[in-house]
Amino acid sequence: MTLNKDRQEQLLSSSVGFNFPSLLNLLKQIYVLIKPGVISLVIFTALCAMLVAPSEKSILIKGVSLLLIAMGASGSAILNMWHDRIIDSKMDRTKFRPIPAGNISANTALAIGLVFSFFSVVALFFFTNIQAAILLAFTILYYSVFYTMFLKYRTAQNIVIGGLAGALPPVIAWISISNEMILYPLILCLIIFLWTPPHSWALAIYRNQDYSNADVPMYPVKHGIQKTLKMMNMYTFLMIISTNLLFILGFAGMIFFVTSNILNSYFAFQLIKLNKSKNLKKDSIKLFGFSIIYLFLIFLFTVIDRFF
Repeated sequence: MTLNKDRQEQLLSSSVGFNFPSLLNLLKQIYVLIKPGVISLVIFTALCAMLVAPSEKSILIKGVSLLLIAMGASGSAILNMWHDRIIDSKMDRTKFRPIPAGNISANTALAIGLVFSFFSVVALFFFTNIQAAILLAFTILYYSVFYTMFLKYRTAQNIVIGGLAGALPPVIAWISISNEMILYPLILCLIIFLWTPPHSWALAIYRNQDYSNADVPMYPVKHGIQKTLKMMNMYTFLMIISTNLLFILGFAGMIFFVTSNILNSYFAFQLIKLNKSKNLKKDSIKLFGFSIIYLFLIFLFTVIDRFF
């Protein structure tokens, strides 16, 4: 008697101890766990820093370095989701993430996060240098332990202090291939650091009730919308100054100066609209969406300015 196709595949998988659909599902859950939207921004800012950095390193070394930085960022993101699985289950925005949804076990996620984190640091040391490896290890620990386990639940300044972790990848990328013009990546780091509060608080305003239900002390929850907007105004002003530092200090030319300030002007315009808004949810999510585009373009124009 001839076996049907599904039964044949089932027997074959069992006989070799390998289940291809299960592997695909695991990879899919890992992809969701690494927060691909966030990681893509991390990878892009690190890539731009590499493209701008003066370096004689080969394409292979640069590519491996970028891959390992992405792996380290992915590992810390997975560890973050592992720790936050309880509060994620209480929030509409996060309750369908792989761990609270039951698509992957907490222990499996923890193991994957630890492997990604450890391997990325060790490999970066062997492929590049100890400084880059130490800074990557610091970033992973800072985000997955200091921010995730302590800051996030204890202070309304969690995003401000924790934002350093997301701001460091361009510095790691730079020092992995170059030890020249170190002030340049530090300014890139400063731009991301100052961009993080208005970016994150715009989402926090939009999801204010969600964070309140989960007892996460985001700034709008603890201090109200008006105080949050004042803080966003301050950080945006400082962010605009930081982007202009690249031009003022001679690291960037007129192309970057003009394009970055067009972006700065539109960012400020969106923020002014939010300050005067009668529909906070609508205008806050608009600012949040644009803020992502803003950071991508700011870094893109550093590269364009460098080569043109």
